[in-house]
Amino acid sequence: MNTITLRRMVLLAGVVLAAACGQPSSNKTNNDASATDTDTTAKPITAVPDLGTPPAVPDTQFVIVDSMVNIQVNNVAVARRPGAFDSTLADYWLQCYNGTQKLPKFLRFKYQGTVMMGARGNLMDAVVHVQDSVKDYISKEKFQQEFHRIDPSHQKELEEMYPVLFQKRL
Repeated sequence: MNTITLRRMVLLAGVVLAAACGQPSSNKTNNDASATDTDTTAKPITAVPDLGTPPAVPDTQFVIVDSMVNIQVNNVAVARRPGAFDSTLADYWLQCYNGTQKLPKFLRFKYQGTVMMGARGNLMDAVVHVQDSVKDYISKEKFQQEFHRIDPSHQKELEEMYPVLFQKRL
C-alpha cells in the first residue's frame, strides 16, 4: 500500500469521524437534547488542569512483589531474568542522581500475597549490592575514591545526603 492511498484512507476516516461527531445521537429523546442545548452554565474542558510539576525524585520509592515474584519498580514491571532487578534499581538511582543530584530517601517493599523468604532474601541481597555500587559511584565522582576509602566525615556526609544508600530495614 503506497503512502498516497494510506493518506487518502486516513483523510476519509477523519471526514467520517467528523461527520459522526457533528450529528446528534438518535438515542437521545427530544427532552435530553433540548436540555443540553440550552445549558449555558457548562464550560468546556479545554486542557488538563495544572497540578504543578511532579517531584523529580519521590521521597519513598516502592518495590511491589507478588507471590509469583513478579516485581514492579516505580509501577513498571521488571523483566524476569537474573540481574534484572539489580540493574533496574541501579539505573533508576543513577538517573535520579545524574539528573538532580538527589535520590529517594527511603526504599519500601510491598508484598502482595505470600512471598517466600528465599525470594525476599535474594531481593534484599540485590538491594545491598546496588547500595554499595551507587555509594562507590557517588564517592568516585565527588571524592575520586571508593566509598570505603574516603574520610569518615565524607562518609557521614553521604549518609545524610542519601539515606537510602544506608538503609538497613526494608
